Amino acid sequence: MRDMSGLVTGLGSGALWGLNNFLFAIGYGVLADAVPMSDFALFPLVGAAVNDVFAAAALLFWYGMCGQLWKFIPQWRQRQGHAILAAALLGGPVGQACYALGVIWAGPSYALVITASYPILGCLMAKVFLHQPMKRSMWLGTLFVACGASLVGYLPAQAEASFWGILASVVAACCWAMEIVLATWGMQEIEPAAAITFREVISGSVLTVIAVVMLVFGGVPMAAVLAGVSESQVLWLAGAVAGFSYLLDYRANHLLGCARGMAMNATYIIWGVTLNVLFADATIRNFEWLGCFLVFVGVLLVACGFEDGRID
Repeated sequence: MRDMSGLVTGLGSGALWGLNNFLFAIGYGVLADAVPMSDFALFPLVGAAVNDVFAAAALLFWYGMCGQLWKFIPQWRQRQGHAILAAALLGGPVGQACYALGVIWAGPSYALVITASYPILGCLMAKVFLHQPMKRSMWLGTLFVACGASLVGYLPAQAEASFWGILASVVAACCWAMEIVLATWGMQEIEPAAAITFREVISGSVLTVIAVVMLVFGGVPMAAVLAGVSESQVLWLAGAVAGFSYLLDYRANHLLGCARGMAMNATYIIWGVTLNVLFADATIRNFEWLGCFLVFVGVLLVACGFEDGRID
C-alpha cells in the first residue's frame, strides 16, 4: 500500500512539475521583456529566485491555514534539520548558480545533457551513503530516463563549450543529486511537508539575495525587475505549483527511496511535452518523441525493478 501511495505521489509530482515548466515559460517571457537578456548574463537566477520565493509562499500559506506550521519548528533542532539545510543550499542557490554558469559558458545543450545525468548520480550516492539497493533493471531504467531528458531538451550547440562551463554543469548535477540524498536521509525524522517548506524558504531567500546583488552590480534597474515580476501573475502561479510539486517529490522519495522517487518525478518531461502540444501548438521533433518514449520505458523499468530501497 505504501508503494502504491508513493508511486501515485511521484507521478503527481511529475505532473505538477510539467505544469510548472509550461507556466514558467510563459511567465518568464513576460519577465524577460521587462529585463532584456542582453543586459544581464545571469538572468536565469532571477527566474529561479522568483520561482522558489512563490513556492515558499504557497507552502507557508497552505500549512499556516492548516495550522501545522507550529509543528514544524521543533523539528529543526534535530540533526536531520542540518541535512535539510544543506540540501536546500545545494539544490537551490549552488545548483542553480552553477547551472546558469554552465548555460553561459558551455551553452544550453552541453549544460542540459550533463545535468540530465543527475538521477544516475543520485542513485550512485544513495547506494553509497544510504545503502539503498538497486537491480540492474533499475540502473538501466535510470539511464533511459537521463537519455530521454537529454533528447527532449536538446538544442544544437551554438558555440564551443569551455572547460569551466562543463565543470559548472557537472557541479550542478552533483548538487541536485546530493540534495535528494540529503533530503531523503533527513526525512527519517523530519516530515516531508516540513522538509520541503524549509527547503523552499531557505532556497528562495538565498537566491533572492544573490539575484539582487547580481542585478545591482550588473547595472540593471531594480524597478524594471520588480515591474516585470509584478506583471507576471503566471510566474507567481508557476512558483506556487512548483511548491506542491516539490512537496510530492520529497514525499515520494521518502516513501520509495531515491531511485524510484526521481524516476516518477522525471515523468514531468512527458507532461511538459503534452501540455505544449495541446495548449501551445508546439511542433515536437522526432527525437523529442523518442526522448519521451525513453523516459516512459525507464520509469517502468525502475518502478517494476524495486528491491526495498527505503530507509526505515
